[in-house]
Amino acid sequence: MSQQLFEQFLEQHCLKMTQQRREIYEEILKLEDHFDVDTLLWRLKQQGKAISKATIYRTLQLLLEYGLLKKTQVSPDGAEILYDACPEGCASDNLVCTECGKVIRFNKAAVCQLCTEIAGQHGFAPSSHCLNIFALCPACQQATSKTQGEQHEKA
Repeated sequence: MSQQLFEQFLEQHCLKMTQQRREIYEEILKLEDHFDVDTLLWRLKQQGKAISKATIYRTLQLLLEYGLLKKTQVSPDGAEILYDACPEGCASDNLVCTECGKVIRFNKAAVCQLCTEIAGQHGFAPSSHCLNIFALCPACQQATSKTQGEQHEKA
C-alpha cells in the first residue's frame, strides 16, 4: 500500500518513480529498525545497486514530505539523525540514550491522546506527532555509576 502512496505522491508533484527511488524505498521497507543514510547506502551497495548518497538524501526528503518516513534526532543538539519507515500519519515516540545513541520505539495511547488534546487546545487538527525522550539507558546508567564509584574511591 505505501509503495502505491509513494507513487501517487510523486505523480501529484510531477515526479517520476525512478528505478533508484523504487530500490531505495524497497530497501527502507525491509529494514525493521531505525537506520542512518550510511547504513542504507551500504546495504544498497552490497546488492550491487549504483545509487549515490545525494539520491538517497533526495528520496528520503520526498518520503519525509509525504509522511512515509520519520526522522529521529538521536542527540539533543540534532546533529545525529536516524530514519524509520512508517505508514502515513503514524506516531513516532522514541527513547534515545544520550550516551550510546540507542533508540527504543514505543507507542502509548496516553501520549497520542495528550498530543491530540494539546493540538485541539490551540485549534490545530493533528495528523501525526514525534516525541523523543532523551535519557540514559540502563547499561549507560550502570557504566556511569561504576565510573563515578571508581572516581570516588580514588579521592
